[in-house]
Amino acid sequence: MLRGRSALARVCLCLVCLLGQPAAGSRDLLRQVQTLIRIAPQNDSGCRLYTPTARDYEQKCPSSSLTCVSEEVQVLIDEWAIAGVIKKRFRLKDGLRRLAAELNKTESECSRCELFPEKEAKTFLGELKDTLQKMNTPSSQKDTL
Repeated sequence: MLRGRSALARVCLCLVCLLGQPAAGSRDLLRQVQTLIRIAPQNDSGCRLYTPTARDYEQKCPSSSLTCVSEEVQVLIDEWAIAGVIKKRFRLKDGLRRLAAELNKTESECSRCELFPEKEAKTFLGELKDTLQKMNTPSSQKDTL
């Protein structure tokens, strides 16, 4: 049995290690987004997507922002699949949905997805990349936990 300062130090160390970890799977999602960003300049399909920003995620609506993004990512992937631009199966929507569920924050006064500005695919993916990068920073994780 652990006692005293030694036990307290170990508990604190475990807590620091857990809080310092990126959100589960967010690095893999970031890689998928970067792949889509590389594809975007080759495909100007005119697809416009509702685009929450990293700021929307940070300020008060992380779960609803990620849920909106997950739906819009699926629209983009479907559009590009129909156009024959991509053949690879992306699991980005499922991963974003999982992250949104993990946040499990009560979010009142959040904008509905349809109220975010519509932006072209490259801008949308850039905002998603920024959001995922912020999720991987330790200070951002403490705010959302």
